[in-house]
Amino acid sequence: MIHATIQTRTMAAAEKLTTQLMENRLLLFPTRDTDHEELSGRTVNSCAKASSCSGMTKGLLYSELEKAATALLGNDLVRVHAVPIAGMDAHTQRALLERTVKV
Repeated sequence: MIHATIQTRTMAAAEKLTTQLMENRLLLFPTRDTDHEELSGRTVNSCAKASSCSGMTKGLLYSELEKAATALLGNDLVRVHAVPIAGMDAHTQRALLERTVKV
């Protein structure tokens, strides 16, 4: 299992992506961050505003999630990354296994 984060240029793009990923059963337990500021260069005063959506999925679905994000958002996509989940409660694990695409 992984926790995936997709950064977008606009909140509308994050909302659109979250909806599609959930409809395609590629992402569960989504959250959106509207106050994301990414530091640019070496100065703290220079920030790029961005939005992001994140959630949990199966590790084997990462490439499908990345493809869907790229196809849907094009230039509105900033970056996609994921980190492994070392452990989770039994209810969440069961939900991820049952409610995401079978691999």
